[in-house]
Amino acid sequence: MTRDEINGIIHAVSKHLKAFMRSERRELLRSALFDIPRRSSLGWECLYRTADQWIAELTSRITPEEIGWRMKRLCARPNFLTLSVLICGYLLGRQQHILDLGVEPGEPFPEDDPERIGRVIEFWQRICRVYREDSGLFPEEHEGTMRILSPEAVVWLRERLVGTSLRTVDRHMLRRLRRMAATLELYAFILHGEQRDGLFAHGPYALASGDSRDVIIVREFTDLQNTYLPWAGTQARNLYSNLALVLVLRDVRTRFDLFGGVRIEPSDYEDRIRAVALLTVSEDGDAGTPRDPEREPPGSPIGTSVAWGSRVRDVPFEEVEEIERRAAQAQIELYKGALSWSSHFKIAYGVDLFANHVKAFFDIAGEVGIGEQIRHMFERAAAPFLRRLLAEKEPPSIWRFLATTEGDLFHPVMMGMP
Repeated sequence: MTRDEINGIIHAVSKHLKAFMRSERRELLRSALFDIPRRSSLGWECLYRTADQWIAELTSRITPEEIGWRMKRLCARPNFLTLSVLICGYLLGRQQHILDLGVEPGEPFPEDDPERIGRVIEFWQRICRVYREDSGLFPEEHEGTMRILSPEAVVWLRERLVGTSLRTVDRHMLRRLRRMAATLELYAFILHGEQRDGLFAHGPYALASGDSRDVIIVREFTDLQNTYLPWAGTQARNLYSNLALVLVLRDVRTRFDLFGGVRIEPSDYEDRIRAVALLTVSEDGDAGTPRDPEREPPGSPIGTSVAWGSRVRDVPFEEVEEIERRAAQAQIELYKGALSWSSHFKIAYGVDLFANHVKAFFDIAGEVGIGEQIRHMFERAAAPFLRRLLAEKEPPSIWRFLATTEGDLFHPVMMGMP
């Protein structure tokens, strides 16, 4: 990538992240349970210092395009949230170093290595262009949409909805499903230290060709049986590793955001729900999207993956109550465990939290057993910064910068290439 191309992406990420953070006041986020500013800064430091290394290792085994193809399915990890955490976290970590050195706008940042930065940006960009059906990089570029399923996959989903899963919504069952979803959200929120990981929404997809009144929205709950995060081991275990709540909504407006959330208007849309399905995806083997020869990434064999959806199955509505019960019990266990965390670990857990994101890229590439290597890489990268975070009374300066800067959040690359 040229310097202008790199800086164009840096500017675009800055623009979209700033809009997201200002709309949600994320720079003011505080928690009684977790030290969110410091653990986030620690995770950003890890991404900044290691991303080019693990990306180089990963892409020596699999192309970014192939990763993007494998992500184009229900309940995939990583998903768009993971991609946003990667690019935003990397640039936020870089910006913290810029602030620490007192680099002013227009001045070169001596740590910049355009080749390293370009590797990270190109990796993220190439995955996004395959993963998103609009080939874009941000939801707001395309009217706030998050369409990731291929046309073939949408046809499959429509047929499955109409054929076996489309159910007239019983109001009592709908309330149980909404309660289940709220409980799973809280479980994922506590498991991931008040981060959105494990929660992802995508769509809208038309239910019928040429009819825009009814749309399909998919809300996903993943990472429900995590064994990687040190605090994840609860006595109560979720029934499924992932769940997709598929909603058919009539006459609503949707807006998907940078970190995989969705806003539906009207917010009280219960009477707009026409049908609902609850699905789960087996995580063993290749459950990738069907291949289209005209869109196939170079060097990737056509027709080797199983048919899309072959590992998707309906979850009986009779299990909804048990799903909710287990998630609620596990969430309580996680909450009680977090209450006993030391002030040190309330910051240091950011290492595991962000390593969990990186592990997802290797998992989907079929590179199992590399999680501990990633964790150790992050621990080494985090050590000096963690000592600093423990010694300083105030949160890192990046948080004040995010709340007050009027210009771009990220400095452009000023040196090293034409």
